[in-house]
Amino acid sequence: MLSNFFQIFLLVSPVFLLIILGNFLRRIKVPDVSFWEINDKLCYWVLIPALLFHYISQINLSSEMLYSYSIIIYVGFFIAILTVLILGKLLGYPPERWTSILQGAVRQNAFIALAITGSLFGDEGLKIASIFMLIYVPSINIIIVTTMVMNFGQSKKNTSNNEFKTVFVELSKNPFILSMIAGLIFSIIQSEKLKVIIDTSGLLGSAALPIMLLTIGAKIKVRDLALTITPILISNFLKLLALPLIAFCVANYLGLSEIEVVVAVIFAAVPTAVSSHTLARQFGADDQLMTSIITTQVVLSFITIPILLAFI
Repeated sequence: MLSNFFQIFLLVSPVFLLIILGNFLRRIKVPDVSFWEINDKLCYWVLIPALLFHYISQINLSSEMLYSYSIIIYVGFFIAILTVLILGKLLGYPPERWTSILQGAVRQNAFIALAITGSLFGDEGLKIASIFMLIYVPSINIIIVTTMVMNFGQSKKNTSNNEFKTVFVELSKNPFILSMIAGLIFSIIQSEKLKVIIDTSGLLGSAALPIMLLTIGAKIKVRDLALTITPILISNFLKLLALPLIAFCVANYLGLSEIEVVVAVIFAAVPTAVSSHTLARQFGADDQLMTSIITTQVVLSFITIPILLAFI
């Protein structure tokens, strides 16, 4: 297992080295600090949607695949959410705190997952990862945003209906969701005349992961780290250990192939999304705690992901 760990560590280390490089470049202000904000928008609106469209447009979806991957994702969601709700109640945490723990426990940084999957399995892994994102992205957005609205909209009952409308409008404009829908349509059409569009999206998508990893690193600010041990331990344990083991057990039980099992574990094992901080701040949750969870998870996942992959 030790030799497997070092082998996998070396395979995934370029992903984390790019994150470290992004943080270093932002600290020395090369390029200018405003560059990272522009970069973030470029990845969000163009590069990552192009990557998702490229791979989803070339897959042949079956009901069995969607069923299996949905089971893995939703079983993990259910257990993690239930655990956070019970612990939050027992420990007397207000919604501001337990919703940040929840985001840390169930949201995935899909960009890191895509990068690691591509590093280990190439195009085949990215196709499987794209199917996971097809199920995961709409589901997690609906679950988390609805939870936020229900818990932080209670003090503004007059506007809660408007908030729900805003949630669904925003989800319908999400570029990831729109690109995946477009990819599904193209996969059904399967027209050779549209090959130029698929090739163009492939070129754009090839730039997405390295740029996104640099941007993730640039967004992490260690100096803002404020340790609140118990909530961080709960969130990190669920995200970095419990969720990957649940994914592994469910994927094995469903009889998935080895590569499908590994991709499922990678998606479960990556740290929470950096955008969790923005969402926490937007709804009035504990954004300082969210920053601490994101930072510690990125650092710890550098070790936990190779250990989990070596184990399976």
